[in-house]
Amino acid sequence: MLLTDSEYLTTSEEAFKKKVALQIKRLRKQSQVTQDQFYSKTNINIARIESGKIDIRLDTLRKICYFFDVSLAGFFEGIY
Repeated sequence: MLLTDSEYLTTSEEAFKKKVALQIKRLRKQSQVTQDQFYSKTNINIARIESGKIDIRLDTLRKICYFFDVSLAGFFEGIY
């Protein structure tokens, strides 16, 4: 069964959001930083982002990448 354009966008958006969330979680765990530690240092609720249920703003993603010392390009290389 073929998906309509709308169905495809919805499913691909959800998949992309989950990939971003998993990449952020991987970076955090790799750095051995807890969600509470991350929040206290950045004031960003990473738990909500890691759940993949909310959209992340580009500026927030930039701050996360800066915290973990990874470029935006490097962040997305880890996804694809």
